[in-house]
Amino acid sequence: MTRALPLTRTSTAAPSRAPQHGRLQAWRRRAVRWLIGRLLPPTGNEVTAGALPPSGIQRVLVCRPNHRLGNTVLMTPLMAELERLYPGAEVDVLGAGAAPRGVYGGYAALGDLFLLAPKAVRHPIATVATIRALRRKRYDLVIDAAAGSSSGKLLASLATARFRLGVDTAGDTLPLHLAARPVHALRWAAGRDMARPMPRLDLRLSDTERCTGRVTLERVLAAAQGGDAPVLAIFPNATGDKRYDEAWWTTFLAELTSHTGPLRIVELVAADGRSRVNDRYPTYFTSDLRKLSAFIEAAGMYISADCGVMHLAGATQALTLGLFGTTDARRYAPYGGMNLAIRSEDGNAAGAALRAAEAIGRWRAMR
Repeated sequence: MTRALPLTRTSTAAPSRAPQHGRLQAWRRRAVRWLIGRLLPPTGNEVTAGALPPSGIQRVLVCRPNHRLGNTVLMTPLMAELERLYPGAEVDVLGAGAAPRGVYGGYAALGDLFLLAPKAVRHPIATVATIRALRRKRYDLVIDAAAGSSSGKLLASLATARFRLGVDTAGDTLPLHLAARPVHALRWAAGRDMARPMPRLDLRLSDTERCTGRVTLERVLAAAQGGDAPVLAIFPNATGDKRYDEAWWTTFLAELTSHTGPLRIVELVAADGRSRVNDRYPTYFTSDLRKLSAFIEAAGMYISADCGVMHLAGATQALTLGLFGTTDARRYAPYGGMNLAIRSEDGNAAGAALRAAEAIGRWRAMR
């Protein structure tokens, strides 16, 4: 078990919680939450503090109907905690998109995956079929794992269960980081282990997968310059305002290596297959999340902006550094170990590179 380290020491400004959403979207979310709150009054199976029994929980459903890779990976500590508290239980997951298959595939407790389309309302027939399949099962515990999610609350209410736990109802001391919140809520409901260190993000890669990652990395680096220099995997892509352009990355990497010494840099290529740094470095592309995770772990170090691949890297043993300019690092920083969020809202690539080099130096000293 590892703990999340302090996230940054470079800024006192607190970014907004949801910078990617405007006022209209925020109003819509509040309206939907209000409506669902009226349509779905308390049903009597909501768990209160310490009310969840220590035994008799055999069938569990985790509701996290969000297709984003990062949000899917952030649920792995909850999966680990469920295996620890209820080692004989089977855990089904209601998710969205393709990510849950790769992310949760290494968990022995995993049962059925009920996967909605990323835009479920545009696929009504498939959505209804998934919900009907879900309702055919009965659970001992259903966890609405996303605080503030109207769709999660609605879908969790449709499942038949003895107990229902909503993360947003689990007391007044919820942790800020989204990876820790559902674990905290489960412990609150069970009435124990509140001071225990939080599980880290983990894809439960197998020895075979790790071996394949090392072999693939050696193949990619075979023609690269740098001899035995440390390897750094970068993912110079992100959505919207979180993305840094090619010029920023060029300055950042030049400054970084001026502090760390030579690095063998590998670019992880996004789904569109295009390099974001003009093919300046060896590249690696795969659509398989577990292969990508094993490759990052083999590299040993990873840097990107706040994105889903950053959280995927955080679920490996690689040092993961996240560059945060617009999103709230307190909630979304790479979680656990010596992983660190680096503030870069001022756009200063040289300053961010210096802070990244310092983090790499501390990590090397601890090895």
